[in-house]
Amino acid sequence: MRRGGRQRLLKHGGARKLVDIGLLPKGKTIHFVGIGGSSMSGLAIMLHRFGYRVSGSDREENANLRAVREAGICSAVGHRSGNVHEDVRLIVSTPAIRKDNPELLAGRTRGLPVVDRGEVLGRIMGGYAQGIAVAGTHGKTTVTSLITAMLTAAGLDPGASVGTAATSDGGNHRMGSGPHFVAEACEYHRNFLHLRPSTAVVLNVKAEHSDYFAGLDDTMDAFRGFVDGIRPGGTLVASADCARARTLTVGPGRQRVSFGAAADADVRAEGLTWDDGRPRFSVTYRGEKLGDLAPRLLGRHNVDNVLAAVAVGHLCGLTLDDMRAGIESFGGAPRRVQGKGTRNGVQVYDDIACHPTEIAATMDAVRGAARGGRILVVLRPNSYVRVRDFMEQYADCFAAGETVVVTDIFAGRDTEEYGVHSRDLVRVMRSAGRDVRYIQDLPGICAFVDEALRAGDTLVTIGPGDIGSVGETWLAGGCDRS
Repeated sequence: MRRGGRQRLLKHGGARKLVDIGLLPKGKTIHFVGIGGSSMSGLAIMLHRFGYRVSGSDREENANLRAVREAGICSAVGHRSGNVHEDVRLIVSTPAIRKDNPELLAGRTRGLPVVDRGEVLGRIMGGYAQGIAVAGTHGKTTVTSLITAMLTAAGLDPGASVGTAATSDGGNHRMGSGPHFVAEACEYHRNFLHLRPSTAVVLNVKAEHSDYFAGLDDTMDAFRGFVDGIRPGGTLVASADCARARTLTVGPGRQRVSFGAAADADVRAEGLTWDDGRPRFSVTYRGEKLGDLAPRLLGRHNVDNVLAAVAVGHLCGLTLDDMRAGIESFGGAPRRVQGKGTRNGVQVYDDIACHPTEIAATMDAVRGAARGGRILVVLRPNSYVRVRDFMEQYADCFAAGETVVVTDIFAGRDTEEYGVHSRDLVRVMRSAGRDVRYIQDLPGICAFVDEALRAGDTLVTIGPGDIGSVGETWLAGGCDRS
């Protein structure tokens, strides 16, 4: 399709009745256990705006919980059985919530149905004519956010659900009056099997979540199920560079579009050049040049992310001219190779990267943008199970001459420590010749960083939680030495 297709979509994408998710009458209450979560908060606000009564709780105060309250949803700090009041008729939860949570126990005692957040997301997507679901071991948040920005700038007014505050208005969701709904589709606990998209994007398939999946065959089985859920007449958009994604096939009445650097990819980047780590290239679709792009995103991995978004835009009837403003204005999702600022000639970047593959991509992007000085990395490994599974791969993420500070492992969803510690990771990295040291506490890390950095250097913080505060402390003036 070309511009005429876009006009048809706009014509049919106007006022739309509120989504009926079909789980309970709108006069009753849906209670979210963990409502302050990155995606749960957005889903709760969407249901509230669709006309449902919503309540919720989370274990501690955070920005998402405040946003939920500002939207008019009653939300408590702390999990207690009393939070499940008498009007509650449905409970929404996630795999991150323990089965002995007092609110889940209270709901089950009353015989209330408990559904996964993925089912709610699937019901919301089902209320839109065109569902776009972005899956993959890595890159989901960036590509979901990029597609949302692209469709918004093109005037298609999409709805969206993203795992971070990455929409154009700085939120983790978007209502949208158009026909499209864009969602981050998570494979953990086969969450994405609740979705029935018209366009399914698969960025990559790699070993991950061994606390749930029995191995790569089990993971691939989940992705095949996700692709099998594509609506009739829909499309799989898959990486041509990932061997496992290449094996995914679609059923009758559905089509397949590929993207990447492979010679047989449908959507490719030609004439790739770099400007301070940012790419410039021409986009071709099945050999036809669509036009040129200069995204703001750093790193080679983001070239593929842009190509995935272009493939989706093409399916939505957009020309590259239609897509360009949204793509080139998109500065990236929070904590994805995010430039935080510069002080005393030191550039600071922050990334939430959890998996060694993501960390390697982040480091590659930072090296491309670095100004020739040293690179100092502060790493908080994410989850004991990942450190156990990928300990040898961590050393490969960093180059000789880069200084790496490793702090304690972030437990995340882990229910056990698997007998590993950050000191074990440090020993393995040292044996591979890396300049690495273990520092347990943030004040100690800040003091080391303050002493080590010189003009021209680059500081990179990597990992979940508050590890990014190290860079923020540096930018604010460094450690308090009083």
